[in-house]
Amino acid sequence: MTTKALSRPAIKRGHGSAERPVAGVLWNRDSQPEARPLVEHGNVEPENQQVDYRRYYDNDYFKLELDKLWRKTWLYACREEDIPNVGDRIPFDVGPLSFFVVRSEVNEFKAFYNSCLHRGTALCAKLESASTIRCPYHGWEWNNDGTLKFIPSHWDFTAVTRLNGALREVKLGRWGGFIFINADPDAAPLEEALQVIPKHFVDFGAERRYTAARFRKLVLANWKIAQEAFMESYHLLATHPEAVPYNGDSQTQYDIWGSEHGHVGRNATPSAVPSMHAVPEATPHAAAQVYAQGMRDWHYPNEALPELDPAADPRAQVAAWHRKVMERAYGRPIDLPDAVMIDSLLYFVFPHSTFWLSESLPFTYQFTPHPTDPEKSYFEVRMLLPWPEGKPRPPSSPAVFVAPDERVMEKAPGFGILGYVFDQDMSNMPLIQKGVRAADPTRHHSELGRYQEQLVQHWNELFDRYMSA
Repeated sequence: MTTKALSRPAIKRGHGSAERPVAGVLWNRDSQPEARPLVEHGNVEPENQQVDYRRYYDNDYFKLELDKLWRKTWLYACREEDIPNVGDRIPFDVGPLSFFVVRSEVNEFKAFYNSCLHRGTALCAKLESASTIRCPYHGWEWNNDGTLKFIPSHWDFTAVTRLNGALREVKLGRWGGFIFINADPDAAPLEEALQVIPKHFVDFGAERRYTAARFRKLVLANWKIAQEAFMESYHLLATHPEAVPYNGDSQTQYDIWGSEHGHVGRNATPSAVPSMHAVPEATPHAAAQVYAQGMRDWHYPNEALPELDPAADPRAQVAAWHRKVMERAYGRPIDLPDAVMIDSLLYFVFPHSTFWLSESLPFTYQFTPHPTDPEKSYFEVRMLLPWPEGKPRPPSSPAVFVAPDERVMEKAPGFGILGYVFDQDMSNMPLIQKGVRAADPTRHHSELGRYQEQLVQHWNELFDRYMSA
């Protein structure tokens, strides 16, 4: 699979003004010189393709994805902190496929097909811990590194030996405290799939964070529909109108980095600046003040709000305030760019995961298919926070399950007001799923924006390549 070299057509790349600049202009003013990597442009320019709606509900496409996509790519499975002790293990399900990850040594992890070699029983049904991996059905047993330990009545299974009886392993990669798996034995290293992420996240310290809150939502829509909802900021005006005065949705910068073995897309929306959709009276200082109010109320309720100097850059001031607040909260120096302190920088790793480079919204997303129904999926969100210097790492928060008719804001209070924002996004999902089926069969495809929806364009171009490989 190859990727075309970048060719930048003359299209409009965001809509801003002198008072409400596009993201790249704001980043060039960043008070921290080390912000320069953020202004890198991607090396892929997608075709302006339109997407055939059948991929969102067709059973044949759904089945093909399992072999062509999910068995062939690096998948974000869990965090190292989820299984902190030797012998801890956790399942990872992708549609009807199932794997599990085990901490086999203090700093070693293994991933296996979740299937007993005897008669196929799932070996890991939930987060659990044991000194060995033992099948509950007949008691076949393996060491935590997957080597065969014991078979009851081994005299009757002479074909199975310690040489050929190990659990079937899949490739495992690690970055930033995250564990990825890949069922393709010929897969290129994880580092190639991550592209620019290790460089851009190097000072963010993802490995020095813990899961402070987490939910898993059953979505009444295909997993690609759920993921595409976050690949563009174009929906902010209609879906999150209250955010328009302090989020520059039309000023967002989109970039895609790709190679033969990996693709990363970035949706970077500046905060503490009014959208071009906001009323003329909205000012950058008012936007910065609203941003600070939201961060204070959500993360730091005991902190005083900043007093902004009207003659100075409001984004730099509110970013400096956020740094000082974090330093007091966590007892460590914070020296991150203004953009990382206040903006929404979403990095999408093909095919299904998202990592926020943001101290305001330090989230990760996983989008996975339902086991049997292509018109349902799972959306899992973690909030990753640092912890105070000198204190032990807090335990990883378990996932709260949120049913289709339940609200994130009520079931996962740890996300605060952001739960309401997720509920707004999720309210669109069943409508999209219904609408793609209802479209005129003579025009059964999308009409994507040339710039604002380029991540959606490229991801679907990649799906087409994998499906036809």
